This record gives sequence, structure tokens and C-alpha cells, in this order.
Amino acid sequence: MKTILALLPLFSAALAGQISSTCRNFTLDPTTEVLSGECKDGQGSNEAWQSTSLDLNTCLVYDDERDNIFWRQGGNFGAQCDSCHIVWTKDPIWGNQLINIACICSGTEASFEIDHSYIANKYGKLVCWPYS
Repeated sequence: MKTILALLPLFSAALAGQISSTCRNFTLDPTTEVLSGECKDGQGSNEAWQSTSLDLNTCLVYDDERDNIFWRQGGNFGAQCDSCHIVWTKDPIWGNQLINIACICSGTEASFEIDHSYIANKYGKLVCWPYS
């Protein structure tokens, strides 16, 4: 049972996938921590781009003991983090662009990789994973 619980976050992150492959035109409001973009709606060959946004405070929390941003439903990471912005990095294995969020949290720089995380595209909407 402990093994299953330990692997669950990895499995969930794999299912969430890379939102940068199905979403585009990301912006992040540094005062509200709202991530916005356009995502494919998943409707087969007629996929349309949908405008969408997600308040990251509903998905993320900052742990000052670990200097880390991670997933927690209703985490309200904006209470400790500000000056958040998008940072694009190159995937060292696949070479594609990955989206990251970088912030100053409790006076320390912290970042969170969005692409392999608990944020997903659900039929054209950015959502917390597991789906909220």
C-alpha cells in the first residue's frame, strides 16, 4: 500500500502531461497568481482553441521549510509568494519548451514546473489535477 501511495504522485503527474503541447499564449498575473492561456478543447479533428484561466492559489502551496512550491488543493501559495512570472526552459531529454512559474516566496526564489505537474488541460480548460 505504501508503494502505491508513493507512486501515485508520479502517475498523476504523467497523466497530467505537458500543457505546453495542448495550450499556448500563457500569461501570469503577478498580483493575482492567475495563469491564463488558450487550450485545445480535445474535440478531434475540429479542435478549437479556448481562452481559459486558473487561479494557481487553488492548486499550489509554498512550504518555507523545504523552499518549495507544490500541489495542494486550496493551498493559497500567493499568501507567501509574489513577483511570480513565467520562465520557459528547454526539456533536456526531448528538447521542447517547458513552462515554469518562478516567484519570490518568503524572501527566497522558488519555482514550479507546470508542464509535468498537477495542472492539466481538460477539454480546453486549465484545471488542477486531479481534476477539480
